[in-house]
Amino acid sequence: MPVLSIVEKAAQDGLREAGREILKVARKKSPTDSGAADKSGFSLVDDLTLQVGFKSPIARMQHENLDFQHKPGEQAKFLEAAVDEVDVGAIIAKNVRAALG
Repeated sequence: MPVLSIVEKAAQDGLREAGREILKVARKKSPTDSGAADKSGFSLVDDLTLQVGFKSPIARMQHENLDFQHKPGEQAKFLEAAVDEVDVGAIIAKNVRAALG
């Protein structure tokens, strides 16, 4: 396991926080019938890389198909919209500032 600097550790913590927030927003925007697709969502931090997505094939299909009709508040491209709404840089910066005092 690599030894991380204070800044790297804080950045990872910020990425984890941002990933949780992106997933929360994406779930609100995603088309939901049974909720199974929403439950397939994940957030993963590896080194200084954040990955957020959905494992469910239904969630992937709902995300990509722009022709589907959705209920108010739900939309295609729900994950991309969530990424646009969450200020990942600000979350990382907040965590780094806190770690540095």
